Amino acid sequence: MVARYAGASLGLFAFAVAVGAGLFVRNPVDVTLSRGILALFLFCLIGLILGEVARAVVAEHEKKREAEIRDRYGSDAGPAVTGEQEVDAPEQEAA
Repeated sequence: MVARYAGASLGLFAFAVAVGAGLFVRNPVDVTLSRGILALFLFCLIGLILGEVARAVVAEHEKKREAEIRDRYGSDAGPAVTGEQEVDAPEQEAA
């Protein structure tokens, strides 16, 4: 998912820059759009690759940190967090 967002973002950014630069220097429309489309596809591929690398790095770091925490606190540290954590209600003192 991150790779697709990175690819789309970089591709659209490259297209906008290429079209803007072409319009700024008054290139013909066909040259400007062809360069913009080429930049779009090229940077989309670059973004997909970089996004996939970033996802792999984060996943590896997450596994490493989880292993460190399990080693530090033992394997019976409790259930894995699934998004909902149990909240202990404060004990009320009898008056």
